[in-house]
Amino acid sequence: MNLKYLWTALAALIFLNGCNQDEPSTLSTAVEPPKTDVELLNKQEWDDNRVYVTKDNYILMKEANGTIPGIMKPCFVVNSAKEWPREDLSNADSYDLPRVDFRWNNGKHDAYSVMTEKQIYEARDKIWSIKTDGTDLRLVTDFLDVVPMNKQNEAVPIRMMRRSPNNRYLAWSDSVNKVIFDLKTQESIVLGSDLGHSQFLWAEDSSYLYFEDRAKYWKYEITIGKTTQMDDDFHFSEVGVIYDGKRYVVSDFGVVIYDELTDERLLSFGYPSKGDEIYSQFVKDYNVRKDFHMKTRSISPDGKYAWGESSKYRFFMNTETQDVKLEKKDPKKKSQYRFFDVLGLKADYVRSASAGSARQYKLTRDKKLFSQTQHWGQICSGHSATLSWLYNGFANNGAFVKEDK
Repeated sequence: MNLKYLWTALAALIFLNGCNQDEPSTLSTAVEPPKTDVELLNKQEWDDNRVYVTKDNYILMKEANGTIPGIMKPCFVVNSAKEWPREDLSNADSYDLPRVDFRWNNGKHDAYSVMTEKQIYEARDKIWSIKTDGTDLRLVTDFLDVVPMNKQNEAVPIRMMRRSPNNRYLAWSDSVNKVIFDLKTQESIVLGSDLGHSQFLWAEDSSYLYFEDRAKYWKYEITIGKTTQMDDDFHFSEVGVIYDGKRYVVSDFGVVIYDELTDERLLSFGYPSKGDEIYSQFVKDYNVRKDFHMKTRSISPDGKYAWGESSKYRFFMNTETQDVKLEKKDPKKKSQYRFFDVLGLKADYVRSASAGSARQYKLTRDKKLFSQTQHWGQICSGHSATLSWLYNGFANNGAFVKEDK
């Protein structure tokens, strides 16, 4: 058990109780203050070596599987989300690494028994965030003010979330609501409440957000609260980024790049292209096109690299050179482009979309094979944690871990 690592990780969490007791002025006469609940719990010997951070929440330290042995990672047990610290924009220590948002219902819903109000709350979907090295878990929002419960006391699960480049705003949706949550003011703005598909794309300076509602595209301007419907020929996608004045759209079959100011289409590419042998079949035959339709996609924070996965193939794309690397999915062969759901800056690091069990890789210089791998369970309570989405991606030069540690 690496106790030094454990206490170092815990020290980074600003909410540890009993850390700021004043030094007694006279040691010989001072009365020792009573122990806090957390201190009393941590004085006990626990079989799993847990360390409590509040009286209902604790952390386990477990060794990660991977190419570097002995790496210890925290696994979080949250039985009372209200006691857990929320993400704090003023805490610079939280932003020295890239982070991911994810959804997590830290309790379990029981449809066959009467649940208490607390049990219902814990079982609801909430949005959390964490550093890419697995530390500094934070509650972002439990959004109880905008998402009503249904008759079975169940909340509609979260379907998508996208953080603004300045980290302040979180756009999220379930199957109905489209909402912006302001981490600074802790207030929510409901943009739409229509059944159907959701998409979000933030401006490079976080001043506006594109979103989809009622099968139309809209632009919401943050500072003035104005919503404008976009023209029918305007395009963006659920996976994209606006960077250096360009709007990158990862579409069903490739990448399209627009000038954000003029909306001029600058280029598009993908696989297959006109020079590929299968292109004529791709154009004529729906079943062939279906094989190349990218159902899962990701893009790097600067738009340079994009990735997609169809039912039969995986694609790794360089938007500067328009080079596309194609891999046919084969369970008998080691994949070069699997688990690229979260694509880091310069594609130096990638990770899977799972949040309950993090699977993270450092890539080689040619972006083909894994150089280092780490796989660890970071959620040790509740029901499920999914939908990891990268933000603060330029921190630490894009590296997902501090490589000098």
